[in-house]
Order: sequence, then structure tokens, then C-alpha cells
Amino acid sequence: MLQLKDLVDGTVVGSGSDYIVIQKGKKRLLVECTGFKVQELKSHGTPYGSQFD
Repeated sequence: MLQLKDLVDGTVVGSGSDYIVIQKGKKRLLVECTGFKVQELKSHGTPYGSQFD
């Protein structure tokens, strides 16, 4: 099982309504997202202590 840190510095090469495909080096990683929430942070610094829009 991979962890989120394994996706850092990867490039999104595909997406659908409930998945994204990330290319990192020679590997392609499928991330299935059945339930998630994306929020934009007001601060461009660290997400810790940042406020949500």
C-alpha cells in the first residue's frame, strides 16, 4: 500500500469523476477517490494553522 508521500513530485496524467492517475518516474499510480473534499487555503504558507476560504 502506498502513502500520500509517495505521490509527491508526481504529475497528474489522467483523471475521471472518481480517480486520478499520477506519473512518478516510470510508474503510473491510480488513486481512487470515492469520497473526498478539496478546500482552498487562504494562506500560501503551510496548511497548518491556515484558514479556509
